[in-house]
Amino acid sequence: MLVMLSVLLVVESCTKNTPYSAPSSNFPVGNFIGPFTLIHKNPVTNKLDTSSALVTLAMTSNVTYAIGGDTTKIQASSYGSFDVNNITQILTFYDATVTKTTNLNAPKKHLNGPFLYTFDGQNLHIYGSSDTLSYNYALQSY
Repeated sequence: MLVMLSVLLVVESCTKNTPYSAPSSNFPVGNFIGPFTLIHKNPVTNKLDTSSALVTLAMTSNVTYAIGGDTTKIQASSYGSFDVNNITQILTFYDATVTKTTNLNAPKKHLNGPFLYTFDGQNLHIYGSSDTLSYNYALQSY
């Protein structure tokens, strides 16, 4: 009985959640710059409208981020935290500037929610889409 209890305690301690730590490989940290391209399907003409802006993205090993650069047209300046899943290649951004009253259909888009990504140590590509929108960040370390 004592042996079974000991085994159970060892298994239990191994399965407890551990605090999040940044993965050591292929983890996007640093300062990045490049074009953000937004493609929108126009509901009236059914044609694709494309807009671009030069943006900057700072990502820290403390899993915080800030996005800036040209935030006059299509990209909202913001900051927050993020999670990385290297297995599924998903970056999930939690924009601290988004509130319950933030209009998600506004012309300026927030870097918020899950996105697919690739990172080779220099080039960071973040992308995703919905029914009518396609997001594409083609960024490089600087």
